[in-house]
Amino acid sequence: MKALVQDGSGSADVLHLREVPVPAITEDRVLVKVYAASINAADYHVIHGAWIVRVIGTLLRQSRPAPIRGVDVAGVVESIGENIRTLRPGDEVFGMGAGTWAEYATGTERSLLLKPTRLSFVEAGAVGVAALTALQGLRDHGHVRAGQRVLVYGAGGGVGTFAVQIAKALGARVTAVTSTRNMDLVRPLGADSLVDYTLDDVAKRDDRYDVILDVAATRSVRDLRRMLVPGGTLVSAGAAKRGGWLGILARLLGAIFRSRVLRQRVVTYVASARREDLAYIKDLIDAERVHPVIDRTYTLEEAREAVRYAMSGQARAKVVITAR
Repeated sequence: MKALVQDGSGSADVLHLREVPVPAITEDRVLVKVYAASINAADYHVIHGAWIVRVIGTLLRQSRPAPIRGVDVAGVVESIGENIRTLRPGDEVFGMGAGTWAEYATGTERSLLLKPTRLSFVEAGAVGVAALTALQGLRDHGHVRAGQRVLVYGAGGGVGTFAVQIAKALGARVTAVTSTRNMDLVRPLGADSLVDYTLDDVAKRDDRYDVILDVAATRSVRDLRRMLVPGGTLVSAGAAKRGGWLGILARLLGAIFRSRVLRQRVVTYVASARREDLAYIKDLIDAERVHPVIDRTYTLEEAREAVRYAMSGQARAKVVITAR
């Protein structure tokens, strides 16, 4: 099969389209014929700084990352392991897998569900990590309730576009912050207030929020906390695309210090693959309360350029790679 293989680290230039064996499946895994996959921040952070990922993985006694990137997936089940009960060959599925920037990838029953019928494969391939990150950040870590005021900072990105819609579905009053070029993309998502940060500094407003979901990671934690009501919660879901791993680690350590030492309500997290949460997102999609927003689509042969575009900081919402 064809797959985009990472050889080294740094820029998108370390990615190469190669012929590799179709992955074998164990009794607990599913082989998926990939129709679409998308790019997430974690992908390009691994590409840019693979050395530190290996160091952290070694410290945590985790296996070395596989050379094929990609997590989000939509496609058709090709074959299943003997312990699989809920999926069958021929099923159209979406969710998350391993090494999805390829013609075939593997996943589990926990990470794959039947594809929403109202979504194309391209749309379904854009859901996965971004939607779960938004849901878990708002509902599980922000504890968003109906009637609360929620600020989504970085509303034009993959997580941000899902977050605006999910916060509205949870009953919140939503303020979405993004740049001028993203206003047309975010406006249809239903935010109660839309702020162009290039023209208006939301931190200088008198408005205060119960929950802030920071996806952009371009404002200081101090600035963001000043926009919270007493007892409010800042949920940090993003890492800046520029500044490297040292900047990411500095921001993470700063947030941990404030939350644990100063007892401020600052939460950092990494989304996890939960079948029940993917089902929750699917229900919102079926109810037409959430839909993926896609900026550009590239073929697998063009995937290196797709990653280059995503890493440039110019990408909006989701960038999708098609394999069929």
